[in-house]
Amino acid sequence: MNKLVKGSIAGAAGIALLLGGAGTLATWNSSVTVSAPGSITAGTLDIAATTGTTDGWKLGSAATVASPASFKIVPGDTVTYTKTFNVTATGDNLSAAIGLGTVAIAPANSATAADTALAAALTKSAVFTVNGATATTISPAAGTQPVVVTATITYPKSATAGAENSSKTGAVSLSNFSITLTQN
Repeated sequence: MNKLVKGSIAGAAGIALLLGGAGTLATWNSSVTVSAPGSITAGTLDIAATTGTTDGWKLGSAATVASPASFKIVPGDTVTYTKTFNVTATGDNLSAAIGLGTVAIAPANSATAADTALAAALTKSAVFTVNGATATTISPAAGTQPVVVTATITYPKSATAGAENSSKTGAVSLSNFSITLTQN
């Protein structure tokens, strides 16, 4: 073999040895275990209806609605639902907002235009009353605390005559009516 071929083979072998050993370079390192509290425990957020109290559906602030199923709502009416719930809220940085479930008010029959129009027209909101004071959020407390929740359903009255006509004779279902607590 000539010197050029021998030199090329030797050079290729040298490069292969250098590249193969590139991953074996060692560096210094060290670690230490830190003294920690041992564990972290998660808090909780829970709402449950109290037993022994009655549900309260009312029209405005006066008349009790005996049966929401037989009540005929008209534009301008406000219907409220009031009930005491037990709320368990524990957590160092916990704060939760009250609300109504996404399907709390649904068309009784989604294929009926008047039902869909009435469901779209109604507005809903909810507030807490904690120890006699209205609140927008609930904060942690020791143990379970009684919280009065008032949910409001309003059928707004438009200044434009006939604006609500599409919802005449419409019906909505409250069968999935639910109160929600959502962490802020």
